[in-house]
Amino acid sequence: MQSEQQYLQNYDPSQFEHPSVTVDILIFTVSDRKLRLLLIRRNEHPYLGKWAIPGGFLRMDESADEAAARRIREEAGVENVHLEQLYTFSDVNRDPRTRVISIAYLATVPSGKLHFLAGTGAEEAALFSIDGITGESVGEQPETGTIETMVLTGPDGELISGSDLAFDHAGIIRTAVQRMRGKLDYTDLAFGFLEDPNSFTLTELRLIHEAILGHSLDIGNFRRTIKREYEAAGRIVEQGLEKGSVGRPAMLYSFVSP
Repeated sequence: MQSEQQYLQNYDPSQFEHPSVTVDILIFTVSDRKLRLLLIRRNEHPYLGKWAIPGGFLRMDESADEAAARRIREEAGVENVHLEQLYTFSDVNRDPRTRVISIAYLATVPSGKLHFLAGTGAEEAALFSIDGITGESVGEQPETGTIETMVLTGPDGELISGSDLAFDHAGIIRTAVQRMRGKLDYTDLAFGFLEDPNSFTLTELRLIHEAILGHSLDIGNFRRTIKREYEAAGRIVEQGLEKGSVGRPAMLYSFVSP
């Protein structure tokens, strides 16, 4: 029997088809009380002229996590932000060029840290607000979710629907928004949108929650929940009253990361 070394020397990788692998990066931020997503307009086929999630093909010498970190650095000019793997999208016909599997990543970025430019394969980049996504369940297959009600609004008021996006990106966006909504109650995801996690008010934090959820929250209930779940556990700490504010000053807090 041949050794493993001999087997590997004689191994023919061409005996199996090789699908391409990409990483798609959903870069979310909150500004003007709206959840916004960075999209790029494609300047090449397929889907020439369509808006899409930024991303790129995985290099042979990098892991998916390394590729995601590289792409968010290239597309948004940021590093050391919350970045997590969302889902692997593998529908056979999701890309008209060839068999392409996409590993989608979700990033939460304070709006003040975004410095985006149109990169390779894009003619422009812009932040779009997202409306029309209901519910928090991600139990169904994300690639077949309803996208007809999704509406995205660009900075100049341009309106596009989910069906106007390239590839299967509407379904990926829907999955990401629902995932964030579902994680608000048991993770620290919302704190990743704060401009300064060492100095924020509960009002700032509440507005982030409302932007992600897409509806208003009861102020009193929200404050009680945050104080019970975070302040009592030592996860947020009072830093003193806000200075220079009009009217009654608000308490400033700092977030204690685990």
